[in-house]
Amino acid sequence: MNKQSSEKTKNQNHDYVKRSHEEMQRRFVDLQFKRSELERQLKVVNEILFALGKEMEQDFSYNELYKED
Repeated sequence: MNKQSSEKTKNQNHDYVKRSHEEMQRRFVDLQFKRSELERQLKVVNEILFALGKEMEQDFSYNELYKED
């Protein structure tokens, strides 16, 4: 009977380790997806900032060229 109890505990420990490992993998994949989405959003923000910077430079140059004294 002691052997059965030991075997049951061993199986429970194995199941716990397996579930824990699966949960870590699930979280890892979820975080990778979130990172990819954030990188995509950051790329869009950088492109917009670059375009806005160019527009501001052009506006400044235009104002300098045609500014009234």
